[in-house]
Amino acid sequence: MTAVVAETGPDVGVPWHYGDPMREQRLLTGGEGLVDLSHRGVISVTGPDRLTWLHSLTTQYLEGLAPGRGATTLVLSPHGHIEHVLYGVDDGETFWAHTEPGSAPALVSWLEGMRFLMRVEVRDRSDEYAVVWSAAQMAGDTLVRVGPDSLGGRELFLVRDRLGD
Repeated sequence: MTAVVAETGPDVGVPWHYGDPMREQRLLTGGEGLVDLSHRGVISVTGPDRLTWLHSLTTQYLEGLAPGRGATTLVLSPHGHIEHVLYGVDDGETFWAHTEPGSAPALVSWLEGMRFLMRVEVRDRSDEYAVVWSAAQMAGDTLVRVGPDSLGGRELFLVRDRLGD
């Protein structure tokens, strides 16, 4: 298959389709296939205070977020404008999130500036991990945002070197 790659806009460099977009759409609708979201930034937040801390900084109730349960949350400006959007999952030790293309460094910098005395570590993991979306149940050594999203699928965080698989 030959990938047709987006040449402009925020999705530049990401495959738009692989030669037959109508067939690919039918496969996705039928619960098969993947959508490459590898252009999105990936961050991780570790430490015992991660969920309480994120809860205090974002719009979503994250205290007590169960491992494997997905959450979408916003970082707002003092005027209520959206600064960052995080789509994430906590695995019991680390909160993994993906965000808009190119915004992970700014998000990590802002979060680092809000740490104060909290026991957390924030890292930009975009070079190490990629995100794909799937309508199918998938197993393996990936982190899965569990629970159907609004489209009936889930985001999977995987080691970037395995993206081609």
